[in-house]
Amino acid sequence: MKKGFSTLFIVIILGSLALSLILALSTNSFWVVKSSMGAKDSNQTKSLVNACGEVALESMRENNSLVGSGSLTIGANTCNYTITNTGGTARQLDISGSVNGVVRKLQIITSAFNPMIVTSWQEVP
Repeated sequence: MKKGFSTLFIVIILGSLALSLILALSTNSFWVVKSSMGAKDSNQTKSLVNACGEVALESMRENNSLVGSGSLTIGANTCNYTITNTGGTARQLDISGSVNGVVRKLQIITSAFNPMIVTSWQEVP
């Protein structure tokens, strides 16, 4: 009777340990997958706002007096840009885009049109 009880007790303890290990590994795998999906969305958002900035710069190159707002849609995602005249040939472009809730903003500052001189290209909070 004692031998059967101790064997049952060991089986229950080992089973509990195995179950705990499986749950810990599953939870860790879930967070790794979720993290990689967030990184993918962040990279897609960065590409979207950079493309939007390029489109805005090209629009400015084609029309030097261009100011105002515009947008770019790539697939199911859209970004918006605003071009502001900061004096003379200087312009400031403010770009914002999001993919699956991940938002990125970009600010581009130019100082001339011909040739196009970009003095600053940076992400902003």
